Amino acid sequence: MDKKISDSLIMTRHQLQAELLRCEYCEEKPCKAACPANCSPFDFIMAARVGNSSDFKRSAGEIMRSNPLGGVCGMVCPDKFCMAACTHKKFDGAINIPLVQATIVEMAKHLGGIPKLSTPALNGMKVAVVGGGPAGLGSAAALAQ
Repeated sequence: MDKKISDSLIMTRHQLQAELLRCEYCEEKPCKAACPANCSPFDFIMAARVGNSSDFKRSAGEIMRSNPLGGVCGMVCPDKFCMAACTHKKFDGAINIPLVQATIVEMAKHLGGIPKLSTPALNGMKVAVVGGGPAGLGSAAALAQ
């Protein structure tokens, strides 16, 4: 990885890999149930686990499919949701899921971009979204699909 890319990442590649490998194969996925955005940390962590460029892009696609503001949410989401539900916290501390999420999205940007979500054909209807904060932007992105 070149210097320019690694300087802008939130976690180093080695830190990220260490966190990814800590994730267990939970059948019930309590982290997903606890996420208010219905994002599945288990799924995006497993998608990125091998560590190839295509894996990070696929993982970022998993994140962005459930939440168009996935990178931002990874940076600002409090640890009381998914991390509080993480079954690994009983052993040696919860996986830092928000930081992993933000790092994966940032890595995917540097490796060629976030996969584009398909947009359906226009139906002729119009909608107005009031507010330019995270809720308004997320709503606009969801309505545009």
